Amino acid sequence: MKVLHMVGHRHNWNLDTFYKNEIGDGFIFCAYSFDSATFNKPALNKYDLKDILSKSFFDLQYFGKKESGNIAKGNLGSYEFHPAHDPNNDQQTEVYFEIAIRKGIEYQIGIGLKNIIIPMFYENDDIDKFLGTVKTINKWLTKNKVDGIKYFMTIPITHHTIIDAKKVDSILYCLTDMDIVFDGYYILCESKPDNMQKVSTDYKYLNNLGRVFEVLKRQRFITVYAYANWDAIVFLATTDIDYISIASYENLRNFSIKRFLITEDGGPSKGWYYSEKLLNFVKAPLLDLVRIQGGIEILRNDRNIFSDDILRPNYPWSNQKPEVHKNYMLSIERTLKQIAAISDLAKRKLHVINLIDNAIAAYEALARKRINFTNESKNYHLDTWRNYLLTK
Repeated sequence: MKVLHMVGHRHNWNLDTFYKNEIGDGFIFCAYSFDSATFNKPALNKYDLKDILSKSFFDLQYFGKKESGNIAKGNLGSYEFHPAHDPNNDQQTEVYFEIAIRKGIEYQIGIGLKNIIIPMFYENDDIDKFLGTVKTINKWLTKNKVDGIKYFMTIPITHHTIIDAKKVDSILYCLTDMDIVFDGYYILCESKPDNMQKVSTDYKYLNNLGRVFEVLKRQRFITVYAYANWDAIVFLATTDIDYISIASYENLRNFSIKRFLITEDGGPSKGWYYSEKLLNFVKAPLLDLVRIQGGIEILRNDRNIFSDDILRPNYPWSNQKPEVHKNYMLSIERTLKQIAAISDLAKRKLHVINLIDNAIAAYEALARKRINFTNESKNYHLDTWRNYLLTK
């Protein structure tokens, strides 16, 4: 299993953690954050661009089709072949979109990528339309594959699809057809956590997305889990996912189609502390309570220079500080790599259940010190994770 940085806003943090701190194995660049001129330059943040691209995927993010061209932010329209380039074009037929997909493939090969993400559109209601496009592109690729290149079809799964087992079956039936020539799949899924939560506790979401990975791996496809949050721990517990993304900001850890349709701004925040021991984020202001009540060691990440820095007394917390995000990226990569290193899946699942049990115990230890978190910071997800894994 390899860990890829999902690269968008503040991409210099991702590059620095990779080249200076040896976090991650490569990158997934997001077109939203990089204009078309980016990859014509010799360097990016003083790092050799050719070396970066040799370790990279590129997500062209066609998800919002031409509607993406109407949002106030982003660089999607800078790519002449991107549907967002001409949002006022009323001639964007299915043939137009299929040609745009082919041009997106050719563009990636042209900038030297060896792993190609085939861009695909997000279809909210019409699965048959989506699967029809998959089949059309697969047929075209049969005659147009380039030697030495791996091709990954994008599978953007809506929330109402992932919780519907019959719809998931229809998708998997198509993706595992004997005529498929894709090397693998680039999978992203709307999880839609409940209000004041960061990860979903919907059993149907966990079960059906887990099944997507399991079936595709059983059919020997390479799997890339993009926009992954730290609940990737649960999915990795039961199957050998090949690539899992890590990211700094929330919009790169929780896929949402709204980001490609309307202009959204994140709310103000002093930041979050990700704790390996709690398997959760803790809102920064709550750390004052933890320190006063003597509970810092219960949630402190071990052997993590970024954690040591941001947990020191009087640290000036801000969501704009790189070490806040680097603490998460170092911690989650370490956890994912430790899980993946266990080749026996039965033993791996037990290892993850043990991590969850330890996290539950850590929350109980905090409660004994009269430290009780609220909303996103509380233990709202661990029992669901544990029960799900016990059924597998």
